[in-house]
Amino acid sequence: MPRTKYIQIESKNALLELLREGKHFDKIYVALSAYKDLKTKEIVQIAGSRRVPIEKASRKFMDRLSKTSSIESVIGLMEADNMWRLDELLLKLHEEKISPFFILLDHIKYDQNIGAILRTAFGCGVNGIITPIKTENFLTNESLRISMGAAARIPIVEMNLFSALSEMKKEGIKVYGVSMEGREYYNTDLRGPAAFVMGAEDVGISPKVSERVDEMVSIPMREGLGSLNVGASTAIVCYEKLRQEVKGF
Repeated sequence: MPRTKYIQIESKNALLELLREGKHFDKIYVALSAYKDLKTKEIVQIAGSRRVPIEKASRKFMDRLSKTSSIESVIGLMEADNMWRLDELLLKLHEEKISPFFILLDHIKYDQNIGAILRTAFGCGVNGIITPIKTENFLTNESLRISMGAAARIPIVEMNLFSALSEMKKEGIKVYGVSMEGREYYNTDLRGPAAFVMGAEDVGISPKVSERVDEMVSIPMREGLGSLNVGASTAIVCYEKLRQEVKGF
């Protein structure tokens, strides 16, 4: 079963999308100056129809409440129901006859990269994100904002990566490490149950995790350039897998 916590949504677009999807909000704060805005009006209308408390607030209060660098006129406290245990998530996928597709994040630290990866993962059908980082440090307001609401939709598992890799091997899920070495990603058959391990921005995949993956795949780079941003690398390999599933290898 998903574990519940509340997260602060500070993107007006994301908040509106999540309300339309039926996500549950504990409270929504609206700046006094925002009511003429069409998106804000729709947010207030949908929230009112679902009896979500709306609290009018001054700009000073909104600035104090906000934890991001952006200035938003609407802030919502949303019930996040997408925190899972890996064994329960795998059971759910099995019951629904869905082929497992995961991303494991090996201590990725920057909010911008986490947000971009969450957005990409949700867009290409990843079943879950696995991170060893505590949820409150992983789902920061900045990563939530950049993910455009994807962080509230995609299943997230907080657990030790070695335990996750062990469980995946038992389930027949092939694990690929994305690094500077290995076969080119486009020359690798990525179809079927799979997981990509993405390494930290500064050091890549840790040696002990590298030892436990089934295969390393690489993204060829022009000479003189070390590697792509981890968010861009994640998008490339995930959409190549999606392409192969649709078009074949």
